[in-house]
Amino acid sequence: MRTIKGEDLIKRIKEIAEDKKGKDIVILDIGKVSPIADYMVIISGDVPTHTKAICDSITDELKKEGVIPSHIEGYNEGRWIAIDYGDVMVNIFLPEVREYYNLEWLWSDAPKIEIKTGS
Repeated sequence: MRTIKGEDLIKRIKEIAEDKKGKDIVILDIGKVSPIADYMVIISGDVPTHTKAICDSITDELKKEGVIPSHIEGYNEGRWIAIDYGDVMVNIFLPEVREYYNLEWLWSDAPKIEIKTGS
């Protein structure tokens, strides 16, 4: 049973990523420009071990709260991990991969959302 969604979910994802030292966290309101999801969270990790640790922490902590992803892609390589929570897409990148795909530019029509966390 899903207990959190929408802005509460993206806030929780950001908190968890910050706790794992995720960097350059950007949240886009893509629901304003696309039907694929409401929000996209973009996070950088230093090395594949770090991106996997961020992914593990997000999925493990949210599972405790009843939120299960429908799909995870790219985990084995750890260069770009995509986690699909339906209304929230999470992308965890190595910096050079994030720069190459430049999702912030691709989704530049989507407003950025500022979320305050305790970290």
